[in-house]
Amino acid sequence: MELIDKGIFKTFSKQIAIRYYNSSLTISEINYEQLWSDMKKVARVLKEQNIAGKIVGVQLHHCPALIAVIGGIIISGNCFYCIDSQAVDRILPEYGLCAAFFLENLGPNRMYDGLQMLLGLRILTLPLMLLLDLSRVESYPDFAFCVTTSGSTGRPKTVLVPKACIMPNVLSLSDRFELCERDVIFVCSPPTFDPFVVDILMGLHAGATLLLVDNSIRLSATRLLSLLFPGVTVMQMTPSIFTRWKADEMEHIIFGSQTTLRILVLGGEQFPMLKKPAECLVTVYNIYGITEVSCWSMIQKVSPENGALVALGEPLDRSIMLQLRSLEDESLKAETNMNGSTIGHLYIGSCSRKCFILGKNNENDDTLGDERPIYRPTGDVVELTKEGNYYYRDRCKRTIKRFGCRVSLSELEAVVHRHSAVQQCAACFISEHHRLLLFYTTDNDDRSIQDTIWNELRAKLRPEKLPDELHRIEQIPLSSHGKVCAKGLERIYENLKLTLADDRTSAVDYFRAELSSMGIAHEHACERHNVKDNGIKKLKPNSSFIDRGGTSFAALRLHNTLEEKFKVQLPQLITLLIDPSIPLEMALKYVESKVSGANTDLMGAHEKSNIPNDHKLTIVKQYNLEKCVDSRPSITFCPNVGYILTIGSHSGMLLTINTDTDAVLSCIVLPDRVECGVSFFTTEENVVYGTVGCYDGFLYCFNPLDGSIAWKYDAGAMIKCTPLVLPRTNLIIFGSYSNNYNLHCIVGGQSSPILRWKVQVGNKPIFSQPLSLGDNVDAGLILAATLDGTMAALSVATGHLAWKQISPGNIPIFSTPAFLPAYKRIACCTVDGSFGIYDAIEGIQIAKHKFPGNIFSSFEILQQSHDHIHFIVGCYDRKVHCIEYVPLNGETLLPKWNIEIQSQIYATPCLVGQYLVVCSTSGWINLIDLNEVCDANLERNITAAMKMKGELFSTPLSCGTVVFVGCRDNFLYKICVNV
Repeated sequence: MELIDKGIFKTFSKQIAIRYYNSSLTISEINYEQLWSDMKKVARVLKEQNIAGKIVGVQLHHCPALIAVIGGIIISGNCFYCIDSQAVDRILPEYGLCAAFFLENLGPNRMYDGLQMLLGLRILTLPLMLLLDLSRVESYPDFAFCVTTSGSTGRPKTVLVPKACIMPNVLSLSDRFELCERDVIFVCSPPTFDPFVVDILMGLHAGATLLLVDNSIRLSATRLLSLLFPGVTVMQMTPSIFTRWKADEMEHIIFGSQTTLRILVLGGEQFPMLKKPAECLVTVYNIYGITEVSCWSMIQKVSPENGALVALGEPLDRSIMLQLRSLEDESLKAETNMNGSTIGHLYIGSCSRKCFILGKNNENDDTLGDERPIYRPTGDVVELTKEGNYYYRDRCKRTIKRFGCRVSLSELEAVVHRHSAVQQCAACFISEHHRLLLFYTTDNDDRSIQDTIWNELRAKLRPEKLPDELHRIEQIPLSSHGKVCAKGLERIYENLKLTLADDRTSAVDYFRAELSSMGIAHEHACERHNVKDNGIKKLKPNSSFIDRGGTSFAALRLHNTLEEKFKVQLPQLITLLIDPSIPLEMALKYVESKVSGANTDLMGAHEKSNIPNDHKLTIVKQYNLEKCVDSRPSITFCPNVGYILTIGSHSGMLLTINTDTDAVLSCIVLPDRVECGVSFFTTEENVVYGTVGCYDGFLYCFNPLDGSIAWKYDAGAMIKCTPLVLPRTNLIIFGSYSNNYNLHCIVGGQSSPILRWKVQVGNKPIFSQPLSLGDNVDAGLILAATLDGTMAALSVATGHLAWKQISPGNIPIFSTPAFLPAYKRIACCTVDGSFGIYDAIEGIQIAKHKFPGNIFSSFEILQQSHDHIHFIVGCYDRKVHCIEYVPLNGETLLPKWNIEIQSQIYATPCLVGQYLVVCSTSGWINLIDLNEVCDANLERNITAAMKMKGELFSTPLSCGTVVFVGCRDNFLYKICVNV
């Protein structure tokens, strides 16, 4: 069947085909006879230019001429392609498959390279110009239109849609909706969105009236409503466009007793929570599909019994086939739940509805002409119940891994949507800052609404799933297709932060603003908003950051944000925040006192940035790992190869190089980011394997020489802990962020791992590398330290607990402990700088020392003599500290020296001969001569310094006189120390 039926235009020649409101609200009406006449005019122009079976671009906004031009292209035997508004000189490079372009004529003084311009064409009173591509253009005779996807299932694709693909939509929906010449269809979608094509073809097929409005009105919910009702009978739009209207507008106008609306169709996004009066006669549909099987594929009539849970419905026609595939590997083995339902990635297939995706390597005329079905991925996680109903659960890419936990952005939004005052909400994850944000809209800026939303979120979600910040905004930004725009949300967030970036904002006000966005109550906010008996739990006097809903992760983020904003050291802030016995007001007063005296610290930091390098540090090689490199390089010896080095990055890339030749030996890309170091083991066959943890929750075993993955082990949550390998037995012990078992012991091999035991140590994840307490493997102990301050010794053989120590206040341990086998002592430091020496047999603390700032760095240990051991550690007070331990003379800990550098230190210092390499978070690599550290003039202790292009969180690794270090500019650097 043809897309446009000439008989309809004859039958309804005097019927209004198009009703249009311009920006001044002036109405114009075009009947079917007039429309047909101007469609023929467009077709005649194309025929005169010998354009047939080609793609013709159209760059027009909603107006009557748009419909006439599209209709003319169709009846001329061509394929139309509605393109975005942009500078015309960019049209040809981006839309080179078009033989011609229809544009509004904006004046004669324009030249277009490579295009011939025809003027003087006027369609339904609008002056147009036709641009012709003078180069050879391919023919596409069997296609109806061309469309570019929004990119929601990956990168945007250019899709050619055959007539046989779009007409089932038009015919099926026309019959289902019982469309006739009395209907008025509001054309809401932009021309670049394929539901627009369905709307106009349905209307023209039924002899109905198409209602179009100027873009300025279409995008304004307030101005639009009065033009739609009374009048409109059929309306198709995205949920985000529909929910811009207020609840009372929906109830009294759209669903009111006097409404003219018969059919409301919502699609393109998850179906919203809809409150339709019981007596309302409007029929509502949830419609679902993807552009690659254009346009709609499933439909569900919404009934009061559906409540908030509306199925995707039944296939729209018999040609549609559905498959649920695995979320992991796209196989047909989707996951089965305890309740018997199946969850997987939904694929839509058809034998007849086959669109052609330009640039797809494995597609050609033969594959599209094949009788076998072609299945397209939807990008959606869908659940198929035992009853045979399909339910949308989430976007595949809207489920993120965070703190070792899968977080569904849709689940977050669903909790907020349940609040009666919330009109719209949207979540987004900014990977660059690792920040989870939640935005919502309400009628008024009542602070108590945000407080109750936070209470609901904390009551219904685990701490790992909570957003970092919650913000009320005036309007949720939408894309040109009417869907929530993630980039728009990011821009709003950047603007919110810019308002706080004003130099006139005090440190305490900035601190309070950050607390408010995180839902952490504070006295100033309660006074300002006059919070009383509104369901909000009243604050206890002198309550702590933790009491008010804070977490250790939130404390770390606050600490980093404040130090970065005010360029000042706040070494005690984390301790003040995460200690439940310390009132939050103490942290506020501390920040106020430290920031007020920050100028002298800034001057000192500036001086440290002027130390000459004198070619003592030179970059000899660099490797691009595509995203930030925070993990420590790892090195091992391979027979017949020599020394190799492996490192991972946030991109998931695992790169292995030969340290002598600089050659790349292998490159593996894992599914998620890698932040921990690699550990190696050698099999009985003398084959070297590497093991590394990944954010996707798996420990991977791989061959570093050929890049093959031997096996993977599911730890249940994110892994940021470098595995410990016990060489003689190839036991692999590592920590994870799992809430069930955070410490695992497996036997490594080249084919598959064997679980020996898994246990839960403390109540929080394990970040630091486990530590072997001796060489007696089966009878020995290992030590694990957690982020709730638990330090535990466990049996290697069984995982049974031998002893444990818990830090006062449950202060986290990020630093990897050290073992001194000659004295059977353990050195361990919590993040607040509390450093202790412990007996390895019973766990009793022997000696202690307090650093003046937070400690994330591990230790570099120097054995000065049998009874003098130096622990060197980087601190967040911008200094590298040396503490001397005297084990045989009272077991004392004495500060020996400290050297200030440019900024905080996260990475562990590294020895290169008599020199110490110290990296600062601001990107400086410092070389310190340890033979001079006793000199009274401490400024001379930094021998050389070199500024990198990104921040440095990766611990450097020395190999002879060469240092390897990862940088947040995405590169691994090989640096020669020339001293």
